[in-house]
Amino acid sequence: MDVDKNPVFPMRRPLLTSLSAVPLVTAITALPRASMAAGAMPANWYDADSKKIQREIASRSGTKIVLLGTGGGPVIGRSRRQTSVLMLHDEDAYMLDFGLGAVQQFARTGTSFSQVRSLFLTLQRPDHTTDYGPFLLQGWIHGLNSSVQAYGPPGLTTMTGGYIKAMKHTIEFWSESFDIPPLKPIATQEFTRGGFVMQDGTVRVTSALVKHPPVVPAFGYRFDFKDRSVAFSGDTAPTQSMINLAKGADVLIHEAMYVPAMGVSMRDDAKRQKVGFDAVVEHMIADHTPVEDVGKIAQAAGVKELVLYHLAPPGSHLTDEDWIAPAAKYFNGKIVVGRDLMMI
Repeated sequence: MDVDKNPVFPMRRPLLTSLSAVPLVTAITALPRASMAAGAMPANWYDADSKKIQREIASRSGTKIVLLGTGGGPVIGRSRRQTSVLMLHDEDAYMLDFGLGAVQQFARTGTSFSQVRSLFLTLQRPDHTTDYGPFLLQGWIHGLNSSVQAYGPPGLTTMTGGYIKAMKHTIEFWSESFDIPPLKPIATQEFTRGGFVMQDGTVRVTSALVKHPPVVPAFGYRFDFKDRSVAFSGDTAPTQSMINLAKGADVLIHEAMYVPAMGVSMRDDAKRQKVGFDAVVEHMIADHTPVEDVGKIAQAAGVKELVLYHLAPPGSHLTDEDWIAPAAKYFNGKIVVGRDLMMI
């Protein structure tokens, strides 16, 4: 149907014609001012937490770490979003993991997609990968550079190409409508062992194998910026490799499990995911780190600051002191309980 000729839509063509005649200056000044920044969203789209983190980012120089999501596991409907981290240094941005909600959380920081240089994945698990494809798609629309590269375990290349193939029709329609080049798969680099990952003019990145059976390989990462060194555990049981990776780092951001509160949470997870309770218990014991052991790892690594993230259980009923006290028995440095949109 040609809607321009349909009596139900009599004003469409005249409306579009009149809009095209509006002076460009008038059209631009009618937009919210923040929308003129490449990839940025209008300021009135942000809530109080978003405005707060944007002020914090703008007020501090040097390397900034923003925890976009701090909840452990593919759990939805909780106060903490799934795992994702944004790192900023000057005008360069780096993303680590893409749990559900990562794209929206990234937007809330006011960071432009055009600032993003590299993407990193710790392992192939849904609470770390769900928003990876959407980040590429939304980034393509909002100014993500085609030179961006992604790094991570095997499956990354297939996931990248597969998502773009799955979104073929969406991409083609958008490309045709707005006369822009279609989204193509970005460059990816897969690895199966720990060691050197990449280096640019801003950061040097290394990795270490961690323990998250049956997912093999799974990685922790270390980012050495000019002014700060930051190590991330990803998903892991206690392991010497994280001590080695984080040795002498300014900050260790490590997953944590509060065992006394896990019983009820695991029963809820078993019901929701329709799996056996025993299977959930075995998984948590084999794959994750009790917060007491996180304190031991931080102390052995000699880090200055320990930040707890990927928290299990991910609900808000536990206080900061509940998390800090067990780790503080073994680590005598600064301990921070991560929160969504917290800057480190």
